[in-house]
Parts: sequence; structure tokens; C-alpha cells
Amino acid sequence: MNEEDHIYFMGLTKRWAGKVFGTNTGNVFLKLDGEDAALSGILRINEPGAVVTYNVQGTFEAPRLTLTGQPNLEIEGVVLGELTASGEMTARGEIRGDWESAIGTGGTFHLFPHEHDEPREVGPREHHTARHDFGAIEIERDEIAQLAESLRSEFTNLIVTVQTETVIAQYLDDFKTWEPTSEKADLVRIFAEDRSENRAVTIEFGQHVNWAMVQGADEAWVRGRLGIVRETVSQYERTYVTNFKQWGIGINQVMLLAAIVFLPSLEGLLDRSILMSVILALILGVNWFHSRYVPFSAIYLRERKRGLLGKTWHGAVSWGIGIIAAVIATLAATYLEGALELSAPAIEVPALESTPEPQDG
Repeated sequence: MNEEDHIYFMGLTKRWAGKVFGTNTGNVFLKLDGEDAALSGILRINEPGAVVTYNVQGTFEAPRLTLTGQPNLEIEGVVLGELTASGEMTARGEIRGDWESAIGTGGTFHLFPHEHDEPREVGPREHHTARHDFGAIEIERDEIAQLAESLRSEFTNLIVTVQTETVIAQYLDDFKTWEPTSEKADLVRIFAEDRSENRAVTIEFGQHVNWAMVQGADEAWVRGRLGIVRETVSQYERTYVTNFKQWGIGINQVMLLAAIVFLPSLEGLLDRSILMSVILALILGVNWFHSRYVPFSAIYLRERKRGLLGKTWHGAVSWGIGIIAAVIATLAATYLEGALELSAPAIEVPALESTPEPQDG
């Protein structure tokens, strides 16, 4: 979900433009007033040959908008009836739904927020952003829900986006009751926003980078909230051999550095080339094993069976791969230096018995 796709929950936008489809088609403009629980306003529908207006009343309970309306004028030759419409806000902040009237007409509608002509704040407004990148993550669906729930104290409406074969964005309450068809997800994103306070929190776990970002007008709040998010997410981090969290390096960098330090002790160019070829092959092998068996983000959508190793399984595999690679690199280096001799076992060949030569008689 890009920045322009975010939904603004704190108070429904009051001006909307769009279209109606079905038995009647045309452009519409909806202007609302009042609080979300008691909305009222005017709906204008530009049908072929006539502009119809309705006095509407309704409510908005995120994400659903419900309206009823009565025609406020009579048009010669046109029969109008009481209007009922209901729709849901999408992840892009649009509203799609169905409408029908008391005279039997009906169809669908699509509304877009239309507030660009509102007076804007004069002068710049401070906006602070703080971001943190996490290491490898292993997390389950219930833990995703708990992580999102930890934001509810400051953000009443939260969206959880999950990417499997498709991408689905849901409100947190819907995510909790959702029955996924896939066992694992490639990406999960938690987004919370308070437009009135100019605040937002985004947490994303994927196959290449795991990160959290906090935005707001108050720098102290931004830094403090990011610290809370970091502490909460840290329980789902896993330390793999490819990334030593404290120093930001991994086994691949260590092996490459050790090879560079060791190269001058080898005499010939051939031995040095062999050692670097072995190290590069090991680095590629470690990366391949990790991409195949140790994902950077292990995101489970369904309850999984836990073996004896439980949550340590991926870490054990990672460190096992690293130890094997380090042993192979060490053996190769010592052998090329001549400190390690590998000789084939001696094979004893039995001596042939000599046949006595015949003696002259």
C-alpha cells in the first residue's frame, strides 16, 4: 500500500464525486455535514436530461457508509422514489456499494473523496519520520494480531495487508476472523494512522527487508513510539549465521575477510586462486541454502506443528550451515598452505613367489 493509498479514518470526508450504474446511470456529487454517527446532506445525480437532488441522512461506521434519501423536487415526466444506498470504503479510500429505490430501480455506485479545493494550512508543518530495520523474523498469525493490537491504544482503526498468491487488505477485526487458504505469507504489513494528529505507524515483514516506520508532527512522540515498536518486535527476531545482529555482518563477510588475510601466506598464484574459488563457492552455497531453507521472514498464517526444536529450528539450520562452511574453508586453507597432508592409504601388494629354476642334471 503506497502513501497515496492510505485510508483516513478520523472523520469521514464530507465531499464525494463519482458515478452510479444500473437502471440509472450518471455522475454524482455528494456533500455531507455532521458527525459520522449522524450525517446529513445533499446528493445530486446527473441523469440524461435531468439533474435529480436528494436530501440524505445516514451514518458511517468504518468501513461502511449507509444513506437514505428523499427527492427534494418534482420533475415533470420523471418518477422518483425514496433512495437507499450502502457501501464500504476500500484500501484506497474510495467507497463502493449498492443502491436501490422504492420504485424498483437499483444498481451500484463508486465514490471518490473530493476535498482538494478545501482551504489549506498556510505555511509548512513539521513532519518527523523515524525508521528501523530488523533482522530475520519468525512470526505467526496470532502474533501478528497481537502486534497490531498493541497499537490500538493510539489508533482505533488498523489495516493488516497480507500477500500470498494474492494481496488482501483488511481491518484488524476482520483479520482476526479471516480463514486463510495459504499456510504461509510472503509479506505482511500493519498500518495505523490518525489523520487528525498527523500520526502514522507502518510495520512490514518481507523476504528482503523487515522494517518499522513512525511518522508524526511531534518528534518526541515519533522517537518514543518507534522505541516501543522496536521492543515489541524484538521478540520475533531470529539471529542467523548470515547476520550477526550486533555488528551487522555475517559468516560470508567473515570468511571473505579471513581469506584475504590468509592469502599472503600462500606462495603460488594457483593456490591463491584455488582458495578464493573455494571461499566464493562456499558463500554462494550458504546464500542458496538460506534462501531455500531459512527464509528471512517466516510468516505462518495457520497453526503449525511444533517439533522438539520449535522456534529454534531455522536458527539451528542456519548455524549448522555456517559451521560446515567454516570447517570446509579452514581445511582448504591449511591444505593449500601445506600444514595438512592428505595421503592415500598405503596398499600392500603381496610378493609373488619365485619358481625355482630347473637345474641341469
